[in-house]
Amino acid sequence: MTINTKATKRVLIVDDQPHVLDVLREILVSFQHGHTYEITTARYVADALVILQRERFDLILLDTVMPGIGRQGLDLLTRVRDLGVNAPVLMMSGDWESRKEADALIEGAFGYLHKPFDLRELDRLVALAIGSGPRATGG
Repeated sequence: MTINTKATKRVLIVDDQPHVLDVLREILVSFQHGHTYEITTARYVADALVILQRERFDLILLDTVMPGIGRQGLDLLTRVRDLGVNAPVLMMSGDWESRKEADALIEGAFGYLHKPFDLRELDRLVALAIGSGPRATGG
């Protein structure tokens, strides 16, 4: 009997661009963090909220610029926390606006990633975030 000692970490990626979802899925699966990643994706805020109401994740990657809500990703981050989801959230953006980055961190994001992704930084932040969370109990 073989026992799989690799833990599975569940990651939700929320981005309205299908290409970004595909690239991030490939990158995360390639990481050698001592566990496997089970990836769930959502292109729309409403879909992400439905998924978060019924499933638990170890990490959430969230685009800051999403159609359909006021401050886009920041509003979704607030809604995620209002749902009681305590998984670390990495915000992502193609913008290099320091104000957006500061707002994301103030709102409770674990970190901030710039597009195009620096693979070493993405690797480092994902490993740190997974190591830090989830902070919620139960399961």
